[in-house]
Amino acid sequence: MRLFKILALLTLSLLVLAAGAIWYLTETFDSDRVKTELSQAVAERYGRTLDFDGPLTLSFWPRLALDAKQVRLSARDAPDRLAAQMQRVRVNVGLLPLLSRQVDVQEIRFDGLQLHLTRDVVKTLESLDGLRDAATLKARKVAFNVRRVTVTDGALEIVDPIHGATLQLSRLTAFVGPVGNNVRGALGVEGDASVVGAASAAGRFRMTAGFDIDRGGVVSLNAAGLDFTGQAGGYQQASLAISSGGVVAAADGRWQGRELALQMTGQGRAGTSAITAEAPVWQWRDGLHLPQAAASFKRDGERGGALAARVANLRPDAEGWQADSLSVEGNLRRDGRSHAVAVQAVPLWRGEAAQLQLNGLDASFGWPSADTGPARRLQLTGQLAWQPLAGALDAALAFNDGAHRLAGTVRIAPEQPQALQFDLHTPQLSLAGYRAELLGLWQATSLPPFAGRVRADRLEVGGLRFESLVLPVASDGKTLRVGPLDGAVATGRVAATVAHDGAGAGELQMTLTALPIEHWPAAAAALPGLSGALDGDVRLQFDARAPDPWPGATGTAQLMLNGGHWRGMDVMGALRTQDAALAAIWPAAAVSPDLTIRHARAALQLAGGAAQVEALSMRSDWMQLTGAGRVALADGALALSLQAELVEAPKGMRARIFRKLRGKTVPVDLAGTLAAPQWRAAAGAAPP
Repeated sequence: MRLFKILALLTLSLLVLAAGAIWYLTETFDSDRVKTELSQAVAERYGRTLDFDGPLTLSFWPRLALDAKQVRLSARDAPDRLAAQMQRVRVNVGLLPLLSRQVDVQEIRFDGLQLHLTRDVVKTLESLDGLRDAATLKARKVAFNVRRVTVTDGALEIVDPIHGATLQLSRLTAFVGPVGNNVRGALGVEGDASVVGAASAAGRFRMTAGFDIDRGGVVSLNAAGLDFTGQAGGYQQASLAISSGGVVAAADGRWQGRELALQMTGQGRAGTSAITAEAPVWQWRDGLHLPQAAASFKRDGERGGALAARVANLRPDAEGWQADSLSVEGNLRRDGRSHAVAVQAVPLWRGEAAQLQLNGLDASFGWPSADTGPARRLQLTGQLAWQPLAGALDAALAFNDGAHRLAGTVRIAPEQPQALQFDLHTPQLSLAGYRAELLGLWQATSLPPFAGRVRADRLEVGGLRFESLVLPVASDGKTLRVGPLDGAVATGRVAATVAHDGAGAGELQMTLTALPIEHWPAAAAALPGLSGALDGDVRLQFDARAPDPWPGATGTAQLMLNGGHWRGMDVMGALRTQDAALAAIWPAAAVSPDLTIRHARAALQLAGGAAQVEALSMRSDWMQLTGAGRVALADGALALSLQAELVEAPKGMRARIFRKLRGKTVPVDLAGTLAAPQWRAAAGAAPP
């Protein structure tokens, strides 16, 4: 009995001594000194500033705990830039395991944790080598285990200034644990996510993973998943799911995984889209290696379709990554019609420029007509380089629709005033087949800024056949300008510029030099039987939005015709019909039904749907016509009052008769239409 009393007294004494020691350590804990030493250690080792705005306390009951409030950590070598801050951090450590040199961290808890990072995301992903070392727990003399790490009300911001994107995670709740050698643990994170920049998204996400840590401290994943719901990519409702099977770190530093899959759906005004991708196996060693990968895209609605893509032997190289082949097949719908798509290329990713290159490109797809005409089959060959984050694209391509071929360079540079630039050459091109598309381009209220040119050995437009034509085209987003173009038409030339502004005000400037009228179908149809070499200077303003803008055009035109004929324009015959005296002295057999033109000039003023002919002068072999009048632009109705004068004797006219008529003028009217003109003598007029 005495022994038990002694043991009880000893035990009580030890407990009192332990309690006294704990009380002493607690009361003598120098918070300021510990904070100063921690701040100095972080500054010396990591080049960061660690500040404690709140108290640092040590407690022993019910567990050994270190508690800090209002903690801030700066960026490396930038004390004025905040990298992380916490409202509170608490570390709980088991007491008894310390006696056996084991650190058993029962919980590390971060309340109000906020992280701020600035990273080039692409470069960060490319530098993820040596992952096995990063995912290995080093052996230590003191066993170190963490049962649980918890984060509440956390936030993370990653700013990528290189590519203009920002990722923000907020209202974060996270846990991970246990962490230690020869344990199995789990990880979970959920919260709000938003992306601002080249790709925008906002919604709720959740990430889970299970992991194992072997006796050597190597971490492997059993399964992992990421889910997102919200708005993304212009879709009001979007969802994303990424899952992976087992991931193991091999002894040579290579990570190997299996059953990597992605599913994404989006619902928008234009319909629902779905994207899936999968890779049966993958490896990571200085970059991602996919022996085989497949993806698919589906979209319903008026402009939907389905595409399937495959990539073979995707692997890293010294400048990024490359693959043996990329193939895409499927169909796209537009306006109720389906068009096949097929693409073959050799892809490469250049990390320094963040650029995707497609070499050996061979693509074919249906090009739907803007009107009711049949779709065309368009083939593209060549190569292109695309910077998806910056939006820039450079391509050297050849286009072939079966009837026309264009080859040259195309550049998309969003940072330039002209976001689209091109320089194309074609041996032969007819714009009639693309009339609906060109009309839609011309009448568009807004356009992306672009500038370029088309060089054509032969180009047909409006019935004109140009040879050796250079055709510049440019737009600042509202104004569209075509020209100045310069090209040969038969033995003549045409130089012109046509443009309109954002309000639809159009302008045409055109210079004609020795243009054969018979090679201008529009003029030949309006003036049948007229031939000759036409010179002209035309300045017009018109409504570019009108379906037929020319009847309402205003402006001026100076025209001159050199040499030619006007078949069927029997001026003297018309005079003989109207005047019996002239018919008597000039036999009908001597009258030619054609009018030979040495030269002709006309000054026109266009307004109110008509061309006012202010000065007309026409010289034939034997007659001079002068006068003025009006031509209706809508139907070509003529109302011209002219003066006819014999200046030379026509073939078959006697000299006596010519001397009698010479120097005399006869007023004549030109009526009818341009297509069917009618000559007649003015009322009361007769030659002497």
